[in-house]
Amino acid sequence: MMNRRARRRAAALNRRTGYLHRLAAFMPAPGVHVATIEHDRSCAIYRGSGCSCVPNISICGPDGVTVIDERGVARRVMQS
Repeated sequence: MMNRRARRRAAALNRRTGYLHRLAAFMPAPGVHVATIEHDRSCAIYRGSGCSCVPNISICGPDGVTVIDERGVARRVMQS
């Protein structure tokens, strides 16, 4: 049986913040792409630490604009 501290630690380790795992899952078509990453105002990245939020990610490329949601699912918003 886990005590309260162990349960909170396990929950914190299972929480996925940041964005690198979401970008790694997205495989764009060949070409030049520009990724826009919008962090929350309270994100630790502005204080010199690692990302502590779930930022909005949009990728603009030759095939249009794609938005990657919190679960890492990409959906095309607009065609170029």
